[in-house]
Amino acid sequence: MRRRPPGAGIAPRHLAGWLFADLFLVLFVVVLGMVASDGAGETGAKKSPKASASPSSSASPSPSRTAKGPTGLDPKRHTIAVSLSSGATGRAAGSGGLNAADRKKIIAALDKEMGKSGDGRRIGMVITFGVAPQAMLGAATDLAEDVNATLKSRRPQAFCGGNVGTRPFWSGGSADRVEIELYYINACEGGR
Repeated sequence: MRRRPPGAGIAPRHLAGWLFADLFLVLFVVVLGMVASDGAGETGAKKSPKASASPSSSASPSPSRTAKGPTGLDPKRHTIAVSLSSGATGRAAGSGGLNAADRKKIIAALDKEMGKSGDGRRIGMVITFGVAPQAMLGAATDLAEDVNATLKSRRPQAFCGGNVGTRPFWSGGSADRVEIELYYINACEGGR
């Protein structure tokens, strides 16, 4: 009987890695095709509207996927800068909080920005920067936190439900100012 010399023929264990790589590539292409076709061929007329339990939702329907783009958070930020009364940064750090005039300025600025850029959408995330020198970092963050609380308590209908993320941060600069970054949500189905 004749023996084969070592290394002759096909070694299956060397092919196992290539087979695994090829199967992984096929899986990747299938998943990529599924993600790319998610909603690409659908129109608003083909989708059946969901029945709503609340009568108020018929007055202001949530935006559809085709009207405002894909569902989810709109990545474009809308920035509002509001100058507050003198000493607002220090008051926020203490027990005083924002005064009535500052709360009115903040709400008026929010209403103006939502009228200009909201397109009937609700807010999905708010990032607020308390602007102050670095020595007042804690007070500026407290100011940003008070502004977020004011927005949510004075304009709850502007937010997509009660679980909207609001984050307070500090930004360097002269005190008694806030910069509010709004991110709209394209379709608010779980909101009020």
